[in-house]
Amino acid sequence: MSQANRVGKQNARERVLAEKVARQRAERRRKQWTIGGVVVVVIAVAGGVGIAVNAAKHNSTGAYLAPVGAVVDPQAKSNKDLGIHVGSADAPVKMTVFEDFRCPVCQEIEGAVEPTYKQYVEAGKLQITYHPVRLIDSNNGGKGSLNGGNAAACAQDQGEFVPMHDLLYANQPNEETDGYGDNSKILSIADQVPALKASTAFQTCVTKGQHDTWVQDNADQFNKLQLPGTPTMFIDGAQLTFGQQNQAAVLQYFQGQLDAAFKKDGSKAGTPTTLPTPPPSAPSLGASSSAPSASGSSSGAPSSSGAPSSSGSSSGTPSSTGSSSGSTPTSSKS
Repeated sequence: MSQANRVGKQNARERVLAEKVARQRAERRRKQWTIGGVVVVVIAVAGGVGIAVNAAKHNSTGAYLAPVGAVVDPQAKSNKDLGIHVGSADAPVKMTVFEDFRCPVCQEIEGAVEPTYKQYVEAGKLQITYHPVRLIDSNNGGKGSLNGGNAAACAQDQGEFVPMHDLLYANQPNEETDGYGDNSKILSIADQVPALKASTAFQTCVTKGQHDTWVQDNADQFNKLQLPGTPTMFIDGAQLTFGQQNQAAVLQYFQGQLDAAFKKDGSKAGTPTTLPTPPPSAPSLGASSSAPSASGSSSGAPSSSGAPSSSGSSSGTPSSTGSSSGSTPTSSKS
């Protein structure tokens, strides 16, 4: 066979392979929807089961070490201290968040609702319990989700969870590149928080992955609950379903759920909470000037009356299974 023929056949094989990859990508994109201009993949509940199988391959081997102040969260249905609280204990509305710092959908939802939930927390109306998980690691490989969750837990040890949480989303790398797979990237971001930059304990905690097993246990519990993807949020036990296709609609729906829960809970706020000022590279991810105020006025935002209902009851009745009950799952990235 001549050299020209061999080269021709090799090029043909390469073209066939390229076409196959293109078809696979096109099929994935067929199930995508758009929010805030960013393409987002929606995982069906059955896909969540696949995630659970994959996640089992990423078990951390270190000793279980929960961050300082970690709590047992009834919504997580575990007797371990898997949650991190933000907000006053006497706040009437309770929100649980399962999130992945490598997940672009989590960043998009965060950008839509962050100014509003912070206003509710500061007004004493809302307490949030966070659970970092690692779905993107399981699907795409790498360990950026694990490292991000561990870094947030390490910051919690120093009383700086909220600034680190904000920084991880504000500086989120492309999920395909796994930028947070390199802890030096995370430490350089954390340097914007003076208390973390000065803390040898924080730096050691990040580099040694001292809370890795805690993050993995959150991921295992997430899979045990058969939740559809990240972010998954519950307000007073009712699971939210973000099927909207732009940030304004997401905010409208989210605020409607908060307002309904606050009204049902008696419309009486608890102790106000002062949240730290966001670090330089983590300004509010959303447009805070247009965010609804915690007093319930819209300040120009759409009325919550047209918000779609969550998959659970907005009256605060917990879901019987904790998983999505409909065909439209929680926003996720596969």
